[in-house]
Amino acid sequence: MNRPLLDRSTYDHPEHFDDEIRAYRTSARYIPTPLESLLFEMSAHRCTICLAPWVEIHHIDELAEGGQTTYENLIVLCPNCHTRVHIEGVPSKAELKHYKLKQEIAYQLPILSRLSNSEREFISYIQTLSFEDQMLFSLRKFKEVNAVDQDEAVQILKKEIGFLYLEESGIVQVERGFVCTLLVGELVSVNLHVRLTGKGLKWLRYLASAGHILTLKLHEAV
Repeated sequence: MNRPLLDRSTYDHPEHFDDEIRAYRTSARYIPTPLESLLFEMSAHRCTICLAPWVEIHHIDELAEGGQTTYENLIVLCPNCHTRVHIEGVPSKAELKHYKLKQEIAYQLPILSRLSNSEREFISYIQTLSFEDQMLFSLRKFKEVNAVDQDEAVQILKKEIGFLYLEESGIVQVERGFVCTLLVGELVSVNLHVRLTGKGLKWLRYLASAGHILTLKLHEAV
């Protein structure tokens, strides 16, 4: 027989419990379940600082100071570290952000600030597609380039596309399509296909769960 996790009959006025839950879910402090799951998965359900297995979620910039309930402003801590942050301010906000950055690197996710202009433009467009369309999406790039051989031609076009960091991070796969040498040692025709990997699709779901929509940084170099 399945038993409820909470025996509400022990409350004198159980309707007040519903009121508390309703108020919490409409407050700025409420963390949506997908975002909460993302944070716990990223931290392997352990404190980001001391790796204790009892965890809570902390706002790095507190709500009273204008902080938001967003992926960038949340970190998983154990009760002890959480209490120390609030009472002693240790670790500092800057240190908490550094801990979270190390966690992202350990999880081998791309660091958003390192994306090139071309990569941000690509990801911002992909985010507008449905999950099914993301799975089937293929970006095709065709060009005739001056190169010594076909391998050099492929590398030249890869660099021109500007997805080297996403490829290095395993988010996209750049597949070699038709390559043809038109003039020996001078002109090579290259056709490349850019597709999202399984890790890339998962990363996009993480971004969506966190409510993080990439915008184009025009000051970055392509």
